[in-house]
Amino acid sequence: MPDPGIARARYQGLVAARRWTHDPARPRAEFSLAVGDRLGELTVIGHLARGRVAELYQVWSNRHWCALTGKVVHPDFVGERPPVAFRNEARVLHRLRHPNIVQLFGSGEADGRSYLLMEYLAGPSLFEVLEAMPKRRLHVPDAIRAVMNVGAAVHYLHRCGYLYRDLKPANIHLREGVPVLLDFDVVRPIKLTTRPTDRLGTAPYMAPEQVLQEPLSPATDVYGLGALLYELLTGRWPNEEPAEEDDDFWDDDEDWDDEPPPPPARHVEGPPKALTTRELEVRYPQLRIPAVPPRQHNAQVPPELEALILRALDSDPRARFQTISGMLAALAPMLKGRNRLWPEEAPIERRADTQSR
Repeated sequence: MPDPGIARARYQGLVAARRWTHDPARPRAEFSLAVGDRLGELTVIGHLARGRVAELYQVWSNRHWCALTGKVVHPDFVGERPPVAFRNEARVLHRLRHPNIVQLFGSGEADGRSYLLMEYLAGPSLFEVLEAMPKRRLHVPDAIRAVMNVGAAVHYLHRCGYLYRDLKPANIHLREGVPVLLDFDVVRPIKLTTRPTDRLGTAPYMAPEQVLQEPLSPATDVYGLGALLYELLTGRWPNEEPAEEDDDFWDDDEDWDDEPPPPPARHVEGPPKALTTRELEVRYPQLRIPAVPPRQHNAQVPPELEALILRALDSDPRARFQTISGMLAALAPMLKGRNRLWPEEAPIERRADTQSR
């Protein structure tokens, strides 16, 4: 007979992740390195992704004797100093140690190309999980659980003195079903009185003050976390109008055989441009259109959760939660029963910086 005083470890991951099956990506011509190519002590064993300044490979490290993710700058930068975004990410990741942040194993240079070595996350990303779900929606407890994990990483980042600025499903991968934050190339130090010189981020998730290049604060990432939670629950961005299909009843227990709708195009904002007010409002509707209440897209969202999301997405940063931990403290009680991250009777200390003013 089992000892009633001993409990099983509580699952911290997403149930939805178990529905996802891995479909290995095929090597594509635009990668500069082929499987089997060597880069210093690294051997390429797989192709992952290609970004603005770097390529991602699955590599075998002779030093660590395991498979890792190698982020390698494009061949265009051979013999040159690595791009600012790449150097910024390396500098920040060297300082971070958190369970919900991708682990850095080191950095180096070989054949004139700089690289970062990070843990290999087989996936999926939250974007891939959404694409595999009906109407691109997660079950409400799964969405809250995901944001609790991501929020823990962002809270830690703030305590280290940085803003993340680019929260979105594609920047979050799963480790055994637990969300892990990656892509730290647009992270910047928290400077409450300094206006940023760039407008980097992903348009639908950017706070208005981020778009307008006004001084940023932790409330800027509160907006991004609210936008992330909004999409996980509705499959849409906060400023998208409801469509007829949103009225269909969605049963969490139904057989999920329908094909998901094609994802809307993502726009990633690059270097700052001189845009008129009209151009800004067209590109960033959050400047003029309040967030659509999420229950208009998904009636399964509880009213108290909708109120929390709308507060996080307020256009005025002073009206939002002033800290990520404040938002998480308000969100945690909405995970009930078997979905709680900790037993109800467990003593959980409330930190002073979780005040949700």
